[in-house]
Amino acid sequence: MILLKYRLYLICSAVFLLGFVSTYFLLPILTKKPQANINIQNAQINNNLFENVETAQEDSKEFSAVLLGSGGAGHSGGGLTDSIIIVNVNPETKRANIISVPRDLYVPGNRKINAEVSANGVESVKSVLNGVTGIEINKYASIDFNSLIKLIDTLGGIEVELNKPYNDYFYPIKGKENELCDMPPQKVTEVHQMYSGFELEKQFTCRYEQIHFDVGVTKIDGETALKFARSRHGDSDFGRSARQFAILTGIVKKLSTQSPFETIEDAYSVVTELVKTDLSLDEGVELFKLYGNPTDYEIKKIQLTDQNVLISGKSNAGEYILLPRAGKNNFDDVKSFINSKIYNGE
Repeated sequence: MILLKYRLYLICSAVFLLGFVSTYFLLPILTKKPQANINIQNAQINNNLFENVETAQEDSKEFSAVLLGSGGAGHSGGGLTDSIIIVNVNPETKRANIISVPRDLYVPGNRKINAEVSANGVESVKSVLNGVTGIEINKYASIDFNSLIKLIDTLGGIEVELNKPYNDYFYPIKGKENELCDMPPQKVTEVHQMYSGFELEKQFTCRYEQIHFDVGVTKIDGETALKFARSRHGDSDFGRSARQFAILTGIVKKLSTQSPFETIEDAYSVVTELVKTDLSLDEGVELFKLYGNPTDYEIKKIQLTDQNVLISGKSNAGEYILLPRAGKNNFDDVKSFINSKIYNGE
């Protein structure tokens, strides 16, 4: 039972950014049904676990992981990474930094960072993120949209809060990507000659639906959460990052107040299907002991945008990209910006 409990913590850590926010998965369960013979305080710390972190972060016990969200099977661009969020946690200062990296960031290799995993694998994207942010990425977790839907539905839905209304009049309807909307062949030819890109897509209105969210708190299920996270035409990619933060916050709040799982076995059977991670069982045990209760932490959200260290541009192929203001592949200012937010409290 002890091993099962630790393995569940391992997987839940992967779901919610490896060893920090995910503690919420276990706290409601353990509070509701105390488990015999479980003594976290007696777990032994393996000093080698944080060897790389100490080297990178000047002898601190900081730990950093990246959550990668992708469309997965059945979604347009399913192999691309739609969401990239780094969590940097310091148990000594009780601070956690959540850093959103835009998917359109142009990185070495002349590609957007959202294509790095499909091109070179997860270890490569960890290395690239280190070069961009200056943060050593110790572990990763990845979840696709189908798994996100299942997770949120398993929780019975979550609540998200907006400070202004949100509308997207062109959210794509799955399965209608190639519909001609009763447009005659001659008209189809004409619009292809007149328009390109999204302006062309907008001519085929039957491919889209409107999604709307009111100001304030709204309860949403998994499918609605996916639309909320992926919607592209109601604001900007930076707005989408903020909405993804809102979903993460909603999951945390739900797990901190009530758990849908009656037993650890129930949670384990569900969560193990959802997440890929390189966090081992032993590492999950060490993280649980070292980081403790996430409610004790001060959380800071950091976004890299064209309002601070990035600038919009176009690639040689004409696609929209984001570049560091200091110049292509020069991320010194990005690192300084993140460093000031983390260590100087700016």
